[in-house]
Amino acid sequence: MKKQTIAAFLAIGALALSGCSAGGGSGGGSGEPVIDGTLNYAINEDPGNLFQPLNSSATLSYVFPWAYEAPVYYDKEGKVHGWLATSWEETPTSVKFEIREDAVCSDGTPLTAETVANNYRWIIDPANGSALAGLIIPTDASVENEGNTVTLTTGTPNSFLLPVLGVNPIYCQGALDNPDSVKIGTNGSGMYKLTEAAPGDHYTFERRDDYTWAAEGAPTADTPGVPKQVVIRVIPNNSTRANLLLAGDLNIAAIPGADGERVASSLEPIVSTNLLSGGFVYSQAPGAPTEDENVRVALTKALDLDALMAVNTEGKGERATRIAVVSPEICQYDAATPNLPSHDVEAAEKMLDEAGWVKNSKGIREKNGKPLEIDFAWQTRWAENAATAEMIGEQWSAIGVKVNQHGSDYSAFSEKIFAGGAAKEFEAMWLAPNHIVPNTLAAFVSGPAPVQGNNFGELKNTEFDRLVAEASGFSGAAACPSWEQAEAAMYSAADYVPFAMRPDVAYGNGVKALVPVVGLDMFVTGVILVD
Repeated sequence: MKKQTIAAFLAIGALALSGCSAGGGSGGGSGEPVIDGTLNYAINEDPGNLFQPLNSSATLSYVFPWAYEAPVYYDKEGKVHGWLATSWEETPTSVKFEIREDAVCSDGTPLTAETVANNYRWIIDPANGSALAGLIIPTDASVENEGNTVTLTTGTPNSFLLPVLGVNPIYCQGALDNPDSVKIGTNGSGMYKLTEAAPGDHYTFERRDDYTWAAEGAPTADTPGVPKQVVIRVIPNNSTRANLLLAGDLNIAAIPGADGERVASSLEPIVSTNLLSGGFVYSQAPGAPTEDENVRVALTKALDLDALMAVNTEGKGERATRIAVVSPEICQYDAATPNLPSHDVEAAEKMLDEAGWVKNSKGIREKNGKPLEIDFAWQTRWAENAATAEMIGEQWSAIGVKVNQHGSDYSAFSEKIFAGGAAKEFEAMWLAPNHIVPNTLAAFVSGPAPVQGNNFGELKNTEFDRLVAEASGFSGAAACPSWEQAEAAMYSAADYVPFAMRPDVAYGNGVKALVPVVGLDMFVTGVILVD
């Protein structure tokens, strides 16, 4: 089965390095850079297949930027800059890139505009089964290249073609010709090449000393302090990562929760953003009780979303404001909190009574002899999800709803919901995807259901669809007002209930930025470590 999960495109990027010293947070050091040092960087789970067109895991997006580059990158304010592309043009139905001529692949072949075009062609070719088809690239797209120019055209207007296509990592032709060669290897134009892979334990990258074509302001292989070697270590335990970082055995690591507070007392963040961490969709499959909007609204009113947020984020987060919350925030608005049904248990019970779901002698709501039963599917990627799901179940049970919990690990959960027919099996399903623009995520809340699409709850909202179509006539930030209205329509109907976003913070031991860190973007950032 083709997994169609969404990448957050989360990445720190390739970093300039000097000595590893405890207690020197981001911007805290003043010593000389160490030449040809080793950068130790921790991630919390194995990334899986390293060929991103077949694996859109958020964890992978912390790994591939060391070896791969993209046409453009976005700074923290959402402004676009050139990388592999020297110039670009954007409309709601097309993107045109002029590709630089000096980039070289790690296998020694030139990175050409034709290879850039072939990356997009590979993704939209249905024979390849790419997880990104229809998510980052419209399936009706056509790709042309002439000389150094690559042009992608789609018949379906799209507000954010440039940020979605432009930050996609570009693989070299050898990787496209043989994707198995980069499942645990790399072949890109970035500063590093993978030389050792021990899945589940570590990935070692070596610097390419011929790397001279970095984007403006970014380090090259000759920049003092650029690491000779980068070791990405898989360390699932938060406390272990925190201890190693504080001891100086790690240079960079993301540390959430209480351990993050402990680290923050000694070290400074190197990058910080928000991640959507808690949310779910209701099934609208024919015959499901949650097909009825009044039932969805009532069930949502029964939930204390503020309390759920506090549990889901260990009290460190905020209520989710919209569907796309990660940096750079091209659209900035709060459509969720003012439009989701407000907490009111009495009103929830009244609405269910009026909808025909009344309590029997055992306190369970029934309609025509059938109990109001919610099968809730959720995933355990965050440890706090289990406690959150338990609280949701308790609050629904308190108003007479029978709740069956179906928690599973991320891989098993994805298999369940994208296999087709999940909306007929589950009345509520976890959904907390992350991306920088809303239209990429809209595939989860509109359009075709799996396996043709990603709308696993079979959501249907004609007002949302109308407003999305209106937004698609604009490019970039000009589309945001229409997107805000579209999301408001979705939340008020309780189609999708995002309730929590948590801070995602990576701390550095003695790191100092050479160029501004770009939040959760895939640009190769420049920092040094000092003695």
